[in-house]
Order: sequence, then structure tokens, then C-alpha cells
Amino acid sequence: MAQLQKLGVEVQNLHALRAKAGLLDPGGVAITLEVSPPGCLNFAALEWKRDDIEVLSVRPSTSNTELVSVYVPQGKLTAFQRRVQAYIAEDSIPKPGKAPRPKHANLINAIISFQRAVFDELWTDEAPASENQQAFQVWLRQGARTAKETFAAFAKQAARLEIPLDEGYVCFPGRVVVLVHSTRSQLQQSLDLLEDVAEIRGTSPSAEYFLSELKPYELADWVKDLAARVEADELSESTPFVTLLDTGVNRHHPLLDAAIASSDLHSVMDEWESHDHDGHGTEMAGLAIHGDLRGPLSSKEVVRIGHRLESIKIWPPQGTNPARLYGWVMNSAAQKVEESNAERRRTFAMMTTAYGATAGMPSEWSATVDRLAFGLTGDSINQFDLPPVSASGFPQLRPRLFVLSAGNIHWDQWHKYPENNDLQTIEDPAQAWNAISVGACTQQVDFNKGKWPGLTAIAPQGGLAPSSRTSVSWSRSWPNKPDVVAEGGNGCRDARSTDSVVRGPEDLRLLTTSHNPAVGLLTESGDTSGAAAEVARICAHVHARYPQLWPETIRALVVNGAQYTPVMMQGISRQSKQLARDSLVRRFGFGKVSLDASLNSTLKRPTLVLQEELIAYTKAQSKKSNGTQNNGTKAKSGSGTRLGKVNIHELPWPKAQLLALGEMPVELKVTLSYFVQPNPSRRGWRSKFRYQSHGLRFSVRGAAESSQQFHQRINKIDREEEGVEESMPEPDSDAWLLRYNVRSRGSLHCDTWTGLATDLANKSELAVFPVGGWWKDMGNGIGADWKVRYALVLSLNVLAESDVDIYTPIANEIGISVGL
Repeated sequence: MAQLQKLGVEVQNLHALRAKAGLLDPGGVAITLEVSPPGCLNFAALEWKRDDIEVLSVRPSTSNTELVSVYVPQGKLTAFQRRVQAYIAEDSIPKPGKAPRPKHANLINAIISFQRAVFDELWTDEAPASENQQAFQVWLRQGARTAKETFAAFAKQAARLEIPLDEGYVCFPGRVVVLVHSTRSQLQQSLDLLEDVAEIRGTSPSAEYFLSELKPYELADWVKDLAARVEADELSESTPFVTLLDTGVNRHHPLLDAAIASSDLHSVMDEWESHDHDGHGTEMAGLAIHGDLRGPLSSKEVVRIGHRLESIKIWPPQGTNPARLYGWVMNSAAQKVEESNAERRRTFAMMTTAYGATAGMPSEWSATVDRLAFGLTGDSINQFDLPPVSASGFPQLRPRLFVLSAGNIHWDQWHKYPENNDLQTIEDPAQAWNAISVGACTQQVDFNKGKWPGLTAIAPQGGLAPSSRTSVSWSRSWPNKPDVVAEGGNGCRDARSTDSVVRGPEDLRLLTTSHNPAVGLLTESGDTSGAAAEVARICAHVHARYPQLWPETIRALVVNGAQYTPVMMQGISRQSKQLARDSLVRRFGFGKVSLDASLNSTLKRPTLVLQEELIAYTKAQSKKSNGTQNNGTKAKSGSGTRLGKVNIHELPWPKAQLLALGEMPVELKVTLSYFVQPNPSRRGWRSKFRYQSHGLRFSVRGAAESSQQFHQRINKIDREEEGVEESMPEPDSDAWLLRYNVRSRGSLHCDTWTGLATDLANKSELAVFPVGGWWKDMGNGIGADWKVRYALVLSLNVLAESDVDIYTPIANEIGISVGL
């Protein structure tokens, strides 16, 4: 009670200070409760509606307690005083068999102290020690006002206190976030006069801060601090590697030394040596191990590294590669690193492309990528480049995962954005079917407009990066590329000229390691190269978390975790024509990657992963036979090979929970990934000259479809490459985002169904089935009775704000433990 009385005196003094400063309304005050033990209180219970008390923020303290900041309106401090008095004087009505307890015992026993909230207690990040002027995020309580009114009121207070405030604000439930520029002491001294402050956070330093504003010795201190926080997991047989096929890597950098050993530096030609003569490879190494360095540098957290790097230099120190086959270079690179460490689990990452439009057609380079990914090694051993087959029916292969950049539009063409991006096609070898081809998007739109007054960002936040190529103009028979997009930075238009653009400024680029630390430890990078390095990093994280996964499965998880931003989805709806859906996936792939979504399930968004195989083709009973297959599909007369079996997967949906959700909106996302053997000779790519050895597709039972109807629909179709949609129309096709014809290209198929929870409850079966390929069309038994692998990833997502748990019943159904 003495603490509350002292606090009451401080509040009266504060009101007098505000009146002296000309604030007509003395307003409320923020106070801090120190609570122990952590987690003992439900803080929502502190928001006493009658008294308009509001919880502002909660953060842990250094003494194993929690600091809870609450807003107390003028005259409402008595709400706490009443509860303390009741605790002293009154007992609550006891439960049967229980002794009486003082009123409000849970609350009062947990509170160690009451005090005025000061700067450090409203700071929910680590409070800054520096007295340099810097940017702070100030989170304002909105109360009953509009966001605009809240911003205007704070702007008026900030102007009176001479605190610079950026234009604009961001809204969240109950909060309005603004950006101020101040020193710590100025903001701290002004806090008493800024009534609405709920919490204060820092902002991550920009790339320009590190590259232009810091002196070399200051930057060295930042890098040294991060290097000291890097903890690399112990190297083991299961450690995944990102193998960079680039200009080499200079490993003697404080941020790379723990990530790559000198024995893991290679070059295709020994005379090239393995050092980085250009800088590009070392830039990619920093991104592939750390991501954009702005985050790790500005954090104080330990940075754990679960994967490593290896480098194979594929470019000569001077000039470019002579007129040799790039496919041969790829083969040589893969062979060299695999001879050095045969059993390593790798993600091959290449950020180099060749100029020239491919129109989606395969080249010897892209087909070599597909051949290596499929699992073939070395020279062909027979006419059809077929692998040996084990007694169990599996081709003896070594599948590999490749991540490729989609290729860049040169920065001097960025003034034609975005129309030019649809015309500039993805470059060789990113048309490879089996690779993850990566385009670039951007969230980077903020930069120092005081320093660059004539510049405006080219791409909107969440949009396609100006550098990113697309496959919008490709023939629809070729795969949808890119497969995903990742952060690639932005550029700016210069108001002085309609066609004048800037690659940057640095704030709009990615921060990474420099190949020449003597000149500068860090440098900027980006575009589709930087985006591909980020996707390779995500692949390595998935590989480290789930070491048993196949390359096909890692590809599926990366794609399944990707999401379209609102900007990407502008103009797209379920009623959109196929052309609009085509353009969506040929610009952005299946969306922007997310490490968290690819790695984790949540209670509202469980993800299921299956690694399966099926027999794509079987031998026909006779060339003259017109018999029927065991799945009901009739073999074509005169064919030596016919379509194989359908795999029906029963999906473990929590039917009771979904029905209980009623008309709540939900999503089902399905991703099917497999690798094909390429046939790149340009002989029409039809029938036996098709590019893909085999094809697989998926279909999900309709919401109003019985199990028997679903099986009949799948089994009755001819399932050839062309016209599948016409022969097997899906009952609820309109509920799918991309739909069958758009999603069924290449060897990676992904689509999202949106509907009601009650409808999803009945969509409990999924079929994976083979379609045509050159193995089948050769007609001489090639591929017959071979087992082919595929990865299937499914995610359910409850779209409404709800505490529903659909993860646990699924986990219980399939027999996995649920962590608490």
C-alpha cells in the first residue's frame, strides 16, 4: 500500500508537469508491475473494463520476473488501492473443502512492486545505450479514437517537444505504430509528456548505415560482435551442405570462417584455383549461410548454424568460359565435389545464367541439371541413358536438389517495370524441370529520402523485384517458372528523367559478405542471385531439421510454405480467367518463400508430409490386346506399355472438429513433387519424343463426392498428357486457385483450395496417378514396372481468428507425439 501511495504522489506531480507544459488534459499514466513467478498471471485479467485499465506490454526482466506495463486513466489508480485493501480486510468465499483465502490473492501475491513506467520498462527490445540520434518505433495505444486521430494527437505532442516524426503510420489491433528520430535521452526526458506510448522498439539498421555511415573500425566491431555470437553445430554425417557453383569463395572472412573449410573449396579446372576473383561467390556465401546480414548484425541473439558451405568454381579468373558445353561444366562440378565427399547431403545452388531467350525449351545445360537431379551420374551406359534397376524395381539413382536463379533484367532497363518483366523471359538453365527456379520479389521500399530526395521506389512492397524475369510469354506446354520468389531488393526511379533509374540505394539492397575484407567487410547484393541464395539457405535449414527427407520432399516443403502477398494477388480472384492465373504463377511461381512455414506446423496450420512411390507404367498383356488394367483404365491397342496404378491416400482430417467449425473459412494446400528423366532432343516433344520420362498428377475428392464416385472418376479417364481436365473435371474446380490445367505443368504441382470447414471434412481422399511420358511412348517396355518416387505435402489452414486446434487430432490419428 505504501508503494501505491508513493505512486499516487508521483502521478499528481506528473499532472502538474503536463499542465505547466500546456497540456489541457492531464491524461493517464503508465505504471509497471513486477510479477513473480513468470507466467503466474493471466494479464488479460488486469484489463478492468470499469476502470479502463489496459495492458500495454509484457517483457521478462533479468531477475526471473515479468514486467507488466499497464495504462491507468486519470483518477483510476484507486482501482489497485481498492484491491489491496480488500486483500487485507476480506476473504473470498471458499470452494467446498477449501480454506478461505484473502480476496484477490492470486493478483496481490504475484505483484512484487508498483512503480511508474520509465523508458527501459516500455522498451520491449534491448534498450539502446548510444546517445546518437536514431530511429525508434513508438507503439501508441489507440483507445476509442481512430488511427488517424491517434497519429494526429501524437504528432502534435511530438512537434511541441521538437521530436522529428516520420509521415505515415501502421495500424494493428489496439495499436498505432509511428517512427520518431531522437536520442535516447531526449525521448526519455519527453516520455512524461507523451501520454499514449504503449511500448518502444528499435529499428534494424539499414544497409546504408553499415556500408556508408560507419567508419571501417566501427563496422569491424559490428562484424566481430556477430562472429562471436555464431555457434556452428558440430559437423556430422547428417550435416547438410549448400554447394555453391559460382566464382569461388574467399573463406577468410570473420563471418564465413566457421561455415566453410579450406578442404571444401574446389574448381572445375585446377588452374583456376578456388579463390573468389570476382566477389559474386563470396556474396552468395554470406547470404546462403546467414541470409540478409542486417538482421543478425542488429540482433544480440546467438546465431546457430546447422549447415555448411562448399564451393566449386565454375568460372575462369579472366574472361568467360570458352565455347564449351555448360552441361559438361555442371557434370564436372557435381562429380568433383561428390568424389571429394561422396555421402554428403547437398543442395546445389547456382546463380549464373546464360543470355538469350529459351522460350521454355530445354537446352543441354538445363537438361543436364534435370539429368543430375533425376539421379543419373556420368556417361550413358545404354541407348536410352537408362539407369540399372534393382531387384525390388527401383532404378538405382542418386537424386540431387538444385536451386537456380531465374536470371536478371539489367538495371538500366528497370524504368520499363513492370511491363518489361513479362517480356524478359527466364534464362538458361532455369527452365530445368527438376530444379527450384527462383525469381525475386521485394519488401524493401524505405530509404533515406532526405539524402535521396528525387528518388521513388520502383516496385511496391510485396511486389515483383525490378530485376526478376518471368515465363509469362512462354508456351503453355512448358513448366511454370519461377517456382518461388524471395527477397531480391529494389531500385528507384529518378524524378530528373523518365528513364533514369538507380540500382538501390543501399537501403533497398541485401547486406552480405565482401570478398575483399581489406577494402570492406560487407557489401550489397541482391536480384535473383540473392533470392536463390536465400532459397538454398532455407533448403539447408529444412534438411538440417528433417535429415530423412528426399530432395523431392525438400523442394515440396519449400514450395508448400510459399505464399502470395496481397500485391501479387491484386486482380486475382476465384472468378479470374485462366490467363490471369497463368500470369500469376509465371511471374511469382507459387509465392514468396517462408522459412517458418516450410519448417513448422502450427495448431491452426498442420502440415503433412508423405514420401511414396508408385509403378507409373506396366507392360501391356499383348500388343494386340485391348485389355483392362487393374485400376479400370483401358490400355491402348498396340502399346507395349500402359499406365500403372493409382495411389489413393486417405487423409486423416479431424472430421468432428471441422464439422464443429461450420462455415468457418479454411484452406487446403497440396504440393506434389517428383523428378523426371529428360529427353531434350528437339523432335517435337510429343509422343515418344516427350521431354519427361513420366508424369504424375493429383486430384482431391470433391466436397459433395462420395468415395465410390471419386474412385470411379479417377479410374475411368484415359489420363494422357493432353486433355486430362476435360476427361476428369473436378466437382469443385472453382474453389481451387490455379486449377488443373495451370498446376499440371512440369514436375512440380501445387494448388490451394479454399472453402468451408464443413466441406473440407468430406475432402478426405487424394489420388496420385501417372500420365504419359516418353518411357511409356517408346513402346518397348522402358520404365515398365519401375517404381518412381514422389513427395506429397498437404497443409490445412484455418483462416479465421480462432484458437482452434486441428493439429492435435491429426497427430493422434497418425500416431505421432504432441509436444506440450
